[in-house]
Amino acid sequence: MDLHVYNNAGHYLSVATEPFKIPSRYPPGISIIYDMDPEFLGMTPLADVDVHFKSSVLCASWTDSIHHENVSYEVGVGLTNLTDDIIAFQSVKTTRQYCFNSSAITTDEIYFFLLRSNCSAGSTISSSDGVTILDEEELRNSLLVQPGRNCFDLEHDDIALQSNSSVIWKPKALLVGQSYIITINITEFDIYSENAEITNNSGVLLLIPFRSYIIITILITSSSPSPVLAQMFLCPNKDVLPSNNELIISWMFSKEIKRSSFVYMVVLENAVHNTLVVPYQKVTHNFEHRFEDLSGIIGTQDKFVGKVRICSVTHCLEDVVSNPFTIDPTDPELQMEALSAVSDDQASCLSLHAQWKIAPDDFRVSFHQFAIALDKNGNEKLTSWKTIANASSSVQVFLA
Repeated sequence: MDLHVYNNAGHYLSVATEPFKIPSRYPPGISIIYDMDPEFLGMTPLADVDVHFKSSVLCASWTDSIHHENVSYEVGVGLTNLTDDIIAFQSVKTTRQYCFNSSAITTDEIYFFLLRSNCSAGSTISSSDGVTILDEEELRNSLLVQPGRNCFDLEHDDIALQSNSSVIWKPKALLVGQSYIITINITEFDIYSENAEITNNSGVLLLIPFRSYIIITILITSSSPSPVLAQMFLCPNKDVLPSNNELIISWMFSKEIKRSSFVYMVVLENAVHNTLVVPYQKVTHNFEHRFEDLSGIIGTQDKFVGKVRICSVTHCLEDVVSNPFTIDPTDPELQMEALSAVSDDQASCLSLHAQWKIAPDDFRVSFHQFAIALDKNGNEKLTSWKTIANASSSVQVFLA
């Protein structure tokens, strides 16, 4: 400020004060904060990430506050967008980018990068929208990739059970030869069916029905304080898939993943020739992808695998691979090669010997079924369909 002082004689003196600032009337404006991937800090334009894989490191960039005077900055980290409860606010000289490297920053938590902007009129706290640090190896190991749909996402059939009792279960119509998973929330029970094969594989019950409508007997051999429930889930065979000119690859995490807003890249690969059947496909909101028009690979009997990549905004992790599988030929052929009949001395028992062939030779069979009829087309059956576990089995059939 300049001052001019005059006397009555007309003389004057000019005096200048020291420079000073007029206090601001308003605090700094809100800054836009971008959570950054520490491994890709040089990316342009700025890309806000929700997930990264660099342990103990948290980085952010921000826009300058809209203000007419110099603003000082402090940065901190919190579990909410208001409180610096993980790393307390500290002054920074550099502007628009900062990285924390601290053992207080762990995996599987959502952290908010906090920025406090200060001027003479007060302070303003800005926050990022949150970022989660995940362990890359643990994340990949928790991803399960499989051919077919996720068993536990499909429609299921339930039945309530009681302790120390038996129950007859008649599920809805099933597909003959299809695999189904049964879960029972207790460990002491017996389960049996004449119309299906039931196996216990490491605590997982796998059922293959011999007919569409089956009867299952379940005997509960212990008491349970909580309700007992049996559930049947439709579950595709993991080794051989039916040939219907399309294929689904699905995936799921074996544990809960916070902020799992990933993009997935999915591909179908010939495991014999290590060639891509279909290029990588981008999936954003689903946990499965349907590959269509696969007529070129049906019936080849080659092994195939599905591969899934987990991708953040900045980069993708290595592929997670399904177990190898084959696709059944469209039209397997069964040819009867020999059939003979021998009766006993009293002509009360007839021994039939049948020999057949299935093409192609490597077509995998779960079980065989046969019936005895009076005509070639099977219109007048003497027996119902009978199941043979393998081609060399002997079965007794009593005719009325």
